[in-house]
This record gives sequence, C-alpha cells and structure tokens, in this order.
Amino acid sequence: MLKRTITAIVLLFFVAGFLVCGYFKSPIFVDMLILLFLAGSVFEMYKCFKDAGYKMFAVPVLLMLVAAYPVYYTMQYYVGAGATNTSAGIQGLLMVLLASSMLALTIFTFKPAKHTQKEVDEAKEQGIELEHDSSKACELKDLLANIFILVYPTLFLMSAWIVSYKYSALFAVPFAILVPIIGSDTFAYWFGSMIGGKKLCPKISPKKTIAGGVGGLVGGMVVSMLFWLLFEMFADKYPTFIAGCGYTAFFAHDVSGWQWKSALVYLAIGLVCGAISELGDLAASRIKRALGIKDYGKIFPGHGGFMDRIDSVMYCLVVLLVAFSCIYGY
Repeated sequence: MLKRTITAIVLLFFVAGFLVCGYFKSPIFVDMLILLFLAGSVFEMYKCFKDAGYKMFAVPVLLMLVAAYPVYYTMQYYVGAGATNTSAGIQGLLMVLLASSMLALTIFTFKPAKHTQKEVDEAKEQGIELEHDSSKACELKDLLANIFILVYPTLFLMSAWIVSYKYSALFAVPFAILVPIIGSDTFAYWFGSMIGGKKLCPKISPKKTIAGGVGGLVGGMVVSMLFWLLFEMFADKYPTFIAGCGYTAFFAHDVSGWQWKSALVYLAIGLVCGAISELGDLAASRIKRALGIKDYGKIFPGHGGFMDRIDSVMYCLVVLLVAFSCIYGY
C-alpha cells in the first residue's frame, strides 16, 4: 500500500508539472504528456498481444505513433483555421489511421499460410497430414489484433488532442484524469472496502463490488462539482487564471439561473464519467483476462503499467468530447 501511495504521489506531481508548464510556457507540454502516455500504452498493448502468441506488425504501429501528432499539428495550424476549428486536424488523424490500417492489411495479404488451421484439422481427421507453417504465416486473428491496438488505446488517447485544441487543454485533461482516478477509482475503493457486499462482475474483476460501483458514481460527481466551483462558481474571483486556461463557461454568467444550470450539467457529466470510467476499467480487465496477464506493465510500482492507470481516463475523454460538442455546439 505504501509503494502504491508513493507512486501515485510521484505520478501526480509529474503530470502536474507538465500541466503547469502548459499554462505558463506552451500548450505543447500538454501535447507531449499525451504523446508520452500514448506511446507507453501502445507499447504495452503491442507487447502483451505479442507475448500471448499473436503476430504483431511493428511498422503500422510505429507509423501511427510517429506520424499522428506531426500530421495532426500540421493539418490543424497550416491547413485548418487554428486551435478552435479541429476539423482539419481530425482529418489528419483519420488519414494516418487509414494509412496504418492499410499497411497492416498489406502485410497480412502477403503472409498467407499454405493451409488454414481448419483445413489442417479436417485433413487430420481423414488421416492426411498437411503443413501449416504457423511460425511465419499470419492469420485473420493476427490482423484483427493489430487493427485493434490502432483503435484501443491509440485512437482513444488521440481524442485528448482533439479535446485539448478544440476546447481547453488545461481544463479537459485534468478533468479527464481526476474524475476517473481521484473520483471514481478512489471512492469505489472506499465504498467497496467499507461496505463490501455483492460482487459487480466477478468473472471479469472479482474484487469489484456493487457498493464500489455506486461509490464510483458518487466520486465522479463530487470531483466534477469541485471543477464547477473552480471554473464556474468562483471564476469571477480569478479571471486571469480562467482566461489563461482557455476555459469557456457552459452558460453566460449574465443569463438568469446560470449557476444551477451549469451545476446540473457538471453533475450529469460527473455521473456519466463515473459510470463510463468503471466500464473502461472492466473492459481493460476483460482484455487482460483474455491475454492471460495480471497487469499490462510494471513501470509504475504498485499500479502496473500505463494502461493500468489510464484505462478509465480513455473512456472519460470520449465522454468529454461528446459532452463539449453538445454544450458548445461545435
């Protein structure tokens, strides 16, 4: 427990350092933070699938990692209309994703097996021995595994760039981190430890309880309301900070009832993020069980790897992208 706590504190200061530099120096620091976690997560997923016996293609994954941010940034600022209009940047990410997927499909195309496993099995039943060179040939499951990691975690985490540029990096990124980790995960642990009771999904994650799930929802709303207090309710007391973060209020403060309207929106986002964070955690656990592993990595003592820390954050990013698009109308 001590090791886990120390790691969490160090990691918190590490992330906070990048965010502070993003505020005082340049938003590029936030981009680099996202890229760091993206690279670490993709490497872990690649290695886990490879260790599980899948034939992984390094070139498409490297293309996605190396080209994604430069293409996104170039399309955003030199083809698009700047930070607030991200359509060109999204188009850039889509182009890189399609190119990487096509490359993976091409590799699969030119690495066929002489005979499929089904043909080998059927021939064996008839007493005929057929050669199935599984050491070199790629099967459909190998292609699907490679395409899968181009989407999860790659595309999920790339949504952080879209949210950062389209809205506010210094609001959205901390929100996407703190609501699922400090809010949902911590409250779920407290509620589950104190109350216990019936298991939530014993076949996927045996330690999770229904009480913990409820705690995760409560925690998501609590942390979300702290952001509401900081960025909405008391924003007029430090306008320079709010302006520096690039945050835009959900409702104009001269509109009647803006306080309770924005509070309800924040509560709703916190509730959904709390629920979706637990779903993201369960999804990551389901993948680990399918691959026969306990943790995705060991880089964070007591926590596991990058994926073990941000599985719920990725889902929260998607929620924020959808929510902000509805709230701001762009």
